Amino acid sequence: MRYTIASIIASAILTISASAACTPSSVDTAGLQKLITDGGAGYTLQLCASQVYELSEQLNYTAANQEISTEGYPTDDTRATLKMVGFNKTTSVMAQDTGLNGAKLKNIQINGNRLDNEDIYTAGGGNIEFGGQNQNQVIEYVKSYDPRGWSCLHLAEGTFNCLNITVQNNDIGPCGRDYFQNWADGISLSCADSLVQNNNIVDATDGGIVVFGAPSSVIRNNTINVKTRTMLGGINMVDVLPWLPEGNFSNTLVESNNIYGGFATQLGNDTFGSNNASAIIKIGIAVGPNVWFSDGRYGTNKSTGAIIKDNLFSGAFAFGMGISSADNFTISNNSFVGNTSFIGTYGPNCTTEAKTPHQPVPLLLEPDSVQDLNLTLPPDSEFQFVNGTALGLTCFMPPTSGDFWPYGEGFNSVPSPTDPESTSPTSGGGAGNGASSSPATTSSPSSGATSPISSSQGWILGSVLGLLSGTLILL
Repeated sequence: MRYTIASIIASAILTISASAACTPSSVDTAGLQKLITDGGAGYTLQLCASQVYELSEQLNYTAANQEISTEGYPTDDTRATLKMVGFNKTTSVMAQDTGLNGAKLKNIQINGNRLDNEDIYTAGGGNIEFGGQNQNQVIEYVKSYDPRGWSCLHLAEGTFNCLNITVQNNDIGPCGRDYFQNWADGISLSCADSLVQNNNIVDATDGGIVVFGAPSSVIRNNTINVKTRTMLGGINMVDVLPWLPEGNFSNTLVESNNIYGGFATQLGNDTFGSNNASAIIKIGIAVGPNVWFSDGRYGTNKSTGAIIKDNLFSGAFAFGMGISSADNFTISNNSFVGNTSFIGTYGPNCTTEAKTPHQPVPLLLEPDSVQDLNLTLPPDSEFQFVNGTALGLTCFMPPTSGDFWPYGEGFNSVPSPTDPESTSPTSGGGAGNGASSSPATTSSPSSGATSPISSSQGWILGSVLGLLSGTLILL
């Protein structure tokens, strides 16, 4: 058979188009689901860059090693978007049924489409539901935001047989609203032996990363920050269920995470300014159920067995760390960088009398409720743990106005923990009510003052031209 130049070029274009074709957004939800189901094990549903796919139902993975991703694997806002528009639906992608080992969600955006005037949907799951009965799943370079339900990304434990999910390089948030019981998590981790790393989490109003035990998991090198919505916690280790024995965080490692509370958005005095959203993180790292729940729902159960080390805090919090009802934890070398403040007033849900929580401080420990705690701070730490009642600390409310937020680098940006100027404990700090430089005895709460404590597509064309060049040479 004699091949002409035209036929060779046409064949090349068809071959390239077939190998690189993405599924357009004109395909409806049922059509997308059929592609996944018919594709079988190892199938990749490749969506088109910069297109929005409106979902009337969740998309379900149906076989092992399937993938949903964007053509070309972009990492910016050209990633395809799955937008949930179905009535009373909360989950966009689901990979929790049996037989879904190796499921992947990569380089895509998930818009939960919770409207500004909507309350949280009290039934249903998160934007993304992975884990369950499976192992070796991957979620990376995904942006997940505005969930209608309780989490931007949920990694479920199954029947305690979920193992080895990798969650990395994702953009998470905003998640939820910062008004009562309308909160949502950023990443909710309950799958054991998992890796959660290098994620950027913004305005996840419940917890930035909530660890539900997830024994032998590693949570490291994540950045958690607040911009316009107050967060209850940065990293939470307070839920003693579902893992058994209750409170099982054994060998879970939380290390080298950067947690940034609010910074001033308006100029004020030399040291502090106001924040136009009154946004803080109430507890940077929360350990133990009593820190979170003041109603005694977990009785004498404790969070047990984790390691928390080398994490950095900066900005405005009520508490940098709060520790209560914990057993056999190693907590070491966690430090404050740049400018900080510790602010808040007692809210309507705070307990009273003997159970009234301690006023905001950088580091709060309830010594009578912990045991076998290996607790150390950097030798040059400006702050030490203060002993006091650490019960239901999320009840504190940020100031609604006033110059209580510290300045960040460039006025209101997140400081860099690697910048020597920003890591100086006194960088840009101002006078205030200083924390005790040595452990204090349990103290009585003050009247709830808010004064801060401070311290300072062209590859296709190239391929065609390359083939054309080769064809001319052959001729």
